Amino acid sequence: MKKNEVEKLRQWKRIIVSFLLILSLTGGIASASAESLTDILTDSRTAQSFTDEAVSDEDLNVILNAGLAATSAINQQPWYFVAVTNEDVIAEIKGSAGGFGGSAPVGGFSGGGKPEGAPEGLKPEGGFAPPASGSFGGGAAKAGLGDSPVAIIIYMNEKTSSPNASFDCGLACENMFIAAKALGYGAKIVSSPTMQLNGANHDALCEKLGVDTAYTAVAVLLIGREAADATTSASVRNDMADKVSIVK
Repeated sequence: MKKNEVEKLRQWKRIIVSFLLILSLTGGIASASAESLTDILTDSRTAQSFTDEAVSDEDLNVILNAGLAATSAINQQPWYFVAVTNEDVIAEIKGSAGGFGGSAPVGGFSGGGKPEGAPEGLKPEGGFAPPASGSFGGGAAKAGLGDSPVAIIIYMNEKTSSPNASFDCGLACENMFIAAKALGYGAKIVSSPTMQLNGANHDALCEKLGVDTAYTAVAVLLIGREAADATTSASVRNDMADKVSIVK
């Protein structure tokens, strides 16, 4: 067997072992679709439209366990997850900052302007800068808080001794994203709802959600079955020549 063929075989073995490790850690993802882990990782398209079909408790537990299995610096596990399916609670979160955090059009904020109390320089979901003049808006709708059957809020412990707590929470969020995709769901990571969650009503919302007030929200993961006619505004990804260096 040629040297490059041996290395390819080793790479596939690593992939298989990694996948089996994820299976054992999440304790249930083996029931996922036949789609390979590498396909999921290289085709992690963001969902922009969800159906009303509920996420089963069994699947939700698998997804949450995937987050808990994420690596963290000095094993601090500086996260706390809140899975919200209650529409009234979602509405209360959205209403705590003038309604900002729901669906927003590509290119701008819903309603034509920045929400009252939002930090200066804030950009709408997706990172689109507002135009120099004129109104916001236009383009295809983008999914936001309240548009999916489940919203998982990823909280970070501000009192942790972790040297990189926000990065650890990001790893946990990505683990859950991948688990959701493996189970056949659509998913989207959003950050704009953290404005409401960490705003003036932070402590009251923490109490309602059962979260220690020492925690702050860093992201929200939307999960649900993706609508059959869903469209995406995803841009073409850069290739390796533009973004990768390999030093041998």
